[in-house]
Amino acid sequence: MNEIRFRETPVEEILGLRARELRAGKPLESARFTEDHEPDTMHFAACAAGRVVGCLTLIKTDAGAASSWQLRGMATEKAWQQKGVGKGLLFFAEGRLRAHASEQPDIDRARIWCNARTGAVPFYTRMGYITVSEEFHIENIGPHYKMEKNIL
Repeated sequence: MNEIRFRETPVEEILGLRARELRAGKPLESARFTEDHEPDTMHFAACAAGRVVGCLTLIKTDAGAASSWQLRGMATEKAWQQKGVGKGLLFFAEGRLRAHASEQPDIDRARIWCNARTGAVPFYTRMGYITVSEEFHIENIGPHYKMEKNIL
């Protein structure tokens, strides 16, 4: 297997993968998030074979002593699924977020939360996330559960 490298990246580098895997058959613009260019939003890529094969975005949703970041747009190219890309990418992003949060004097607690597609719940559970909602439906996407993980 090719070496996989993880890094923070501009949204433009991951938008194509996000669209292909999470918004199949829809225009590229459907994969953009309103918060993509906010100063506290962080985008991450997993790269192998000279291209992006995994992505995720962390969006700051709260401020103050208990900060939260929403995990959105996590995707792995189909050919790279079940090969540790998602796990490695999520560990990398959590580590970057943990370092960022611990450097902020006004933050004493931080968590990541996501609206996980029902099929992805076992993955997030293995990664230490807990389910905090009943199943709900996101229009045009499908069934989800809210999940979260404390990182500080």
